[in-house]
Amino acid sequence: MALWKDGDLHRRGHHTWLGQADTGGSMVVTHELKVLQAQPDDVPQLVEFINELAESESFPEEVTVSEDDLRANLFGAEPAAEAVIGYLDDDPVSFAVFYQTFATTTGKRGLHIDDLYVRPHAQTRGIGRKMLGYLAQLAHERGCGRMEWWVLDWNDRAARFYQGVGAKHVGHLRIFRLAGDSLEAATQLR
Repeated sequence: MALWKDGDLHRRGHHTWLGQADTGGSMVVTHELKVLQAQPDDVPQLVEFINELAESESFPEEVTVSEDDLRANLFGAEPAAEAVIGYLDDDPVSFAVFYQTFATTTGKRGLHIDDLYVRPHAQTRGIGRKMLGYLAQLAHERGCGRMEWWVLDWNDRAARFYQGVGAKHVGHLRIFRLAGDSLEAATQLR
C-alpha cells in the first residue's frame, strides 16, 4: 500500500541551485543541491544522519533505531514514512524524514516532517532552506493543506529560521506521548 496515491516521489530527483561563490579569481564555482528519495541501500546513511542529529540536538531520549527498523518502515510492504537525502557535489549533507497526516478541520492531508537535518559543515549555505522548499513543493503537489514539524524548545536558531520563511508557531498545542510501558498500560483502557 502506497502512502501517497498521486504525486509519487519514487526515484524522482530535484536539482536546486544554491548560488555562486567567487573563488577569488575569474573562476566561479556553482554548487548544486540534489535531493533524491532515499532507497533501501541508503539505510546505513540514514541511521548515521539520525545519530548525528540526536547528538547535535542532545536528544533527551535514547536513539534505538536500527537499520532493520528503517528498512521495514520506509521500504516495507506498508511504508510508514518517506525519506529524502540532499547531496552537495555527491556528498550527502542533509536528510529529511516525513509522513502523511490528516486534519479533520481542513478535510485535507498534511505533511509532517519528523526530521530535517543539515550537517554542520554544510550549514549556512542555504541547504536547509532548499530542503524545506523541496518538501513544501512536494506537499503542494500532493494537495496537502499544511506542512508541520516540531522544534525543540531550546532551539531558538531553528525557530528563527522557520519563522523567517513564514512558518507560524502553534503555541496553543502541547505534545503528549505514550511509549513503552505507558503505551502498553493504555491498552487496558478499552
